[in-house]
Amino acid sequence: MTPVDPAGGKGAPPGSPDWYALLFTPEERRPAVAALVELRAEIMGSARGPSEPAVARARLDWWRAELAAFGQGRAQHPVLRRLRDTSPGGAVQPEYLLELVDAFDSELGPGPCRNYAELSLYCYRSGGVLQEMIAGVLGLADTANERAVRRYAQRLGTGARLVELIANLRADLAAGRRLLPRDWIEETGAREEFVATPMNPALAACVDRLAGEARVALDEAEGLLPGIERPRQRTGLVLAALYRRHLDRLHRAGFDPEAAPGNLDNLWTCWRAARRSRRTGP
Repeated sequence: MTPVDPAGGKGAPPGSPDWYALLFTPEERRPAVAALVELRAEIMGSARGPSEPAVARARLDWWRAELAAFGQGRAQHPVLRRLRDTSPGGAVQPEYLLELVDAFDSELGPGPCRNYAELSLYCYRSGGVLQEMIAGVLGLADTANERAVRRYAQRLGTGARLVELIANLRADLAAGRRLLPRDWIEETGAREEFVATPMNPALAACVDRLAGEARVALDEAEGLLPGIERPRQRTGLVLAALYRRHLDRLHRAGFDPEAAPGNLDNLWTCWRAARRSRRTGP
């Protein structure tokens, strides 16, 4: 069973958490949310696509110039032009988009995260900022809740990004991206290789610790969101439920990246989360 395509572009391929979340995004806000998700994918691809770091950095510098032009209403990239035309005024700021560029630029250095604090900052820049902008596009029921909604979005994006790191660990290590905190690696003596399942116990200990941080972030996110804002922020609540479900599946499978729920499982998870989002009480 395959649901209707929500037109998520390359940032939300069919079956991905973002794709399902877009299905449950209000139709009038879906183009702007989809453009934000696709923009992050474009910037990530510019950093990860080239085999030479110098080429990747040149592409990221181009994005910096293009984002500056976006702030002046002169952007040329099709995704930025769609974002300009579909997002509410003030919901998307160029300086927030630049955080995405800086996050993926940091991947080009060896072992960019010396400790969990640096990894948390990386996750905020590469995921939390995105969710903040999506929350802004979806809007507020009460402007007095802006700070709480931003904090919710930050924790949601951080938790989602941590789950992505776990799910993509094998591919990241194969590509030479070592994003786990360096002090965790030194403390456990883990070998950063993932050639077989189950993974070596020391690396599994690091990933299990990462999974714990992801759960805390996703749970905190939902607790931070004021009840009155839940219906408007349905997209993020659905996304949080999907990532929590995926994390549980990964944990039970020994963090095997092939452990992914099917369409019916994902749809059931989305439907339940969307239904719960209607509840505005505590």
